[in-house]
Amino acid sequence: MATTPHLGITLVEQSQAQKEITVNMALARVDAVLNSGAKSKAVATPPGSPADGDVYIVAASPTGGWTGQAGNIAYFDAIWRFITPREGMTLWVNDEDICYSYDGSAWVLSNNPSEFENLSMLGVNTTADSTNKLSVSSSAVLFNHTGAGTQAKLNKSSTTDTASFLFQTGFSGRAEFGTTGDDNFTMKVSSNGSTWLSAMKIMAATGRVAFKSIATGISAAGTTQGTATVLTKSFNEVTTVAASSGVALPSPEAGEIVVVANQGANALSVYPASGHSINSLSANAAQSLATDTRRIFFALTTSKWYAL
Repeated sequence: MATTPHLGITLVEQSQAQKEITVNMALARVDAVLNSGAKSKAVATPPGSPADGDVYIVAASPTGGWTGQAGNIAYFDAIWRFITPREGMTLWVNDEDICYSYDGSAWVLSNNPSEFENLSMLGVNTTADSTNKLSVSSSAVLFNHTGAGTQAKLNKSSTTDTASFLFQTGFSGRAEFGTTGDDNFTMKVSSNGSTWLSAMKIMAATGRVAFKSIATGISAAGTTQGTATVLTKSFNEVTTVAASSGVALPSPEAGEIVVVANQGANALSVYPASGHSINSLSANAAQSLATDTRRIFFALTTSKWYAL
């Protein structure tokens, strides 16, 4: 029998018997989608006691009498009947109070700005979840001014909460800055996403800056560059110094600063990393640091330290 091109309504044939059946079924089909709403689009199993006129957008992986009808419109007219949506079809969803349109392959939020108020989740080119309620997949994000300037805000409910920017590699944390657990501004880094190192803190109460790469109670070792204790922090307190023992500076990043304090009982040998040098000393030669003495080492290249 012939049907209409959009809703698939069966047309009355010439000399057809019981035309009222075809007409009534057609009216019920129109009634299902005209100026009414679907009860939900999150239900995949037919309700046990539906009322005539109940309408649903069938959820993914449907079961029972809805098997194979995912994404279609189900309406109850003595039995469950189905409408295959066409691109542009729009339907209100009652349990979300949101209007959805069919884009040819899926039901998506309609392009009505008022319907984007008080959304529980929103994904832009990706899927949001219960943790990342706003999720954006894009090569760039632009916030442009509409007045004197632009301001992005991160608000936390209490001092002990966190308001921060987290930078990830493959969804594993590598750097973070913000107010993490208090109201001081902190910067920290990680090489694996689980072990974190604080790098800097700016105290909220005073504005003072503290560099947090600190090692205390270091024991010097060996009598050569290869056996000396390797320093890994920016601020280093060496408290145990046997005769002729030493420490070795790390391979520097240009612009890096390392402070060494000798609080031991003997002079401390401070070596560069292998193949590097300190001041005008030859490569690999140590600089002696007397007991109860502090020295600042700074790097202008990736292989040479200067001492103050």
